Amino acid sequence: MNFQLLILCGGKGERLKPLTDNIPKPLVKIKDNTILGHIINHLSFYNIKDIIVATGYKSEKIKEYIKNNHSDLNLKIVDSGDVDIIQRIKDSVPYIKDDIILLYGDTLSDVNIDDLVRFHHKQPGKATITVWPLHSEFGVLEVDDSGMISSYQEKPVLDKWINIGYFYLEHEVLQWLDNFFSFEKYIEHLIEIKELNGYKHIGGHITVNNLKEHKNAEENIEKIYNKWKIARCHNG
Repeated sequence: MNFQLLILCGGKGERLKPLTDNIPKPLVKIKDNTILGHIINHLSFYNIKDIIVATGYKSEKIKEYIKNNHSDLNLKIVDSGDVDIIQRIKDSVPYIKDDIILLYGDTLSDVNIDDLVRFHHKQPGKATITVWPLHSEFGVLEVDDSGMISSYQEKPVLDKWINIGYFYLEHEVLQWLDNFFSFEKYIEHLIEIKELNGYKHIGGHITVNNLKEHKNAEENIEKIYNKWKIARCHNG
């Protein structure tokens, strides 16, 4: 079961300014490493070394970072400039020879790649999206017909799931990208034709889109990866 990794690293990170005034979002520091560095370190535990990095904003900074920090990996940079996500993926397709796992370059998670791959190959669909439980940022109340509050939960985990990336895409479905002008429409199409599986991840997850999320990442990054490393060592 051969596959490559594609990491989307082209965003400007407008909501992370001033942290992104001079660097692209994936190079924003979380504790002692960059977002991209944390992602690559996580992948290294699965001996994944064939990685495509789809860049845009300040691509030269990412090239320099990889040259100085990850020269041992088989990393291909594909610079598409200021374009939509789907165009970055399309531009990367000529360098993709196998299936791919597609990651967002602003998402930190302890997704078990081995489990994701096994799950995908047991399912009927040709594509899999990794989903995570929706955590409410607010206290949630239920009101009965009389207007009386019947229950209250402080920031509960809801019975809904959100997209956190970690897509497993078989090589065949990459050929369908040319029919679409947005990644959202492409995903909707996969759902409509019943080719999209959902892998439920209940471990750690942080998206770094704004300064509040950056602070959350600084406070919780070690919890995510230390817990994952301990579990992985325990399982051999």
